[in-house]
Amino acid sequence: MDRLNRREVEQILGIYPPFRIKEMALNLEYEMLEVLIEETNKKSRNLFANNKQNLKQVRWHHTKTGRFDTVIHMRASASAFSKHRTINPPAFIGPENSKYTYQLQQTVLLAASKSLSSDAIHSITGIDRSLITQIIADNQEQQQESKVQNQLPLETDPIWRNIIKHEVSFKTNFAPLKFLISRLELTCFNNIDDPSVMQDSVSTLRQFFIKNRTQLKSEYAQIGVIENSANTHSTESSNTNNKNKKVTLTIDHPIWHSILSGEVDLLSKNTGLNLYIAQLKNLYRKDEISQSEQFQIAKELLSYLKKNMAKLKPELMSISKMVRQINEQSNDKVLPECHNPIWQDIIQGRVFIESNQMALKLLLVKARAADNENEASTMLHQYFAKNIRALTNEVKQIEEHLAVAS
Repeated sequence: MDRLNRREVEQILGIYPPFRIKEMALNLEYEMLEVLIEETNKKSRNLFANNKQNLKQVRWHHTKTGRFDTVIHMRASASAFSKHRTINPPAFIGPENSKYTYQLQQTVLLAASKSLSSDAIHSITGIDRSLITQIIADNQEQQQESKVQNQLPLETDPIWRNIIKHEVSFKTNFAPLKFLISRLELTCFNNIDDPSVMQDSVSTLRQFFIKNRTQLKSEYAQIGVIENSANTHSTESSNTNNKNKKVTLTIDHPIWHSILSGEVDLLSKNTGLNLYIAQLKNLYRKDEISQSEQFQIAKELLSYLKKNMAKLKPELMSISKMVRQINEQSNDKVLPECHNPIWQDIIQGRVFIESNQMALKLLLVKARAADNENEASTMLHQYFAKNIRALTNEVKQIEEHLAVAS
């Protein structure tokens, strides 16, 4: 009778060979059916029996069986979650680190795709609300991760090797990434005759980028990937318009300062462009250089790019992406009101703003000599409002001072 009951439950839950129910328990008080399944692979049964430490205990919530919540337990081997198995997995199991089965996941996502709310899904299916919320959130995260993986250069792209071997200029302030690159560089150096070590290092570095995408926006931009933080629906609706918009650049745009000061690297393979930018960087970084001279250098670079457009399409695409990101960030920035004390603090020197903008330095001298403090504050505020794109670094410093003061 016991075997018959198990077979019936296997039919109800859709469990099929090589899986079978080993044990099951019905908790009437909590209205819960708990099922322990096992994989009955004849070839590996003895191996698993002798190596119990290799089995991992997993637990998944499944769709309800009548009025009973169903929980499936399994002592799984590594092969249970192999790529071969997960291509077409049984509905009654789930991912290795998940709390729900594929069938429960599909049930919730199908209902959500019909624009049903979490409460409506709960009322119809009886699935716990917290599980519904988690399944939907996990699915959105997976979609975002898949999108990022599609945007990132593939493992075969030479950019990853170049970053590890320091053959391109790549800057990061994210300490874990710095340590990882140093470790990978040392590992590859010690195993220079083994190409598989480099390939493993590339895979590790790319996976790190995927897992830490929210903290690596600057690093993503340096390898030509701009990730939009906006809502997916609003992004999709505006993508068509954005693609058709042309990016127009002037010599005062902050992108030129970022390139010529070395804050970002175009990662160009064009030797002529790299040599020309290196030459301009030396001129741009000279002490006591005026703003007009900086604009002239930026004009030279812009002119060079225009003349060689046909040969520099990847570099121009990369610049366009970074410009769009800078413009979006500039649009999001909100300056303090002109009567905010921060402006007087800057004028009087109580708050120091580091800047290479000669025009700003001259304006501060003029503001300090003004008789009317309110007029001086208004004058400084108007200058920032008019030149906010070119004063990204200065605005950021003001925001940091305000954050500390609050």
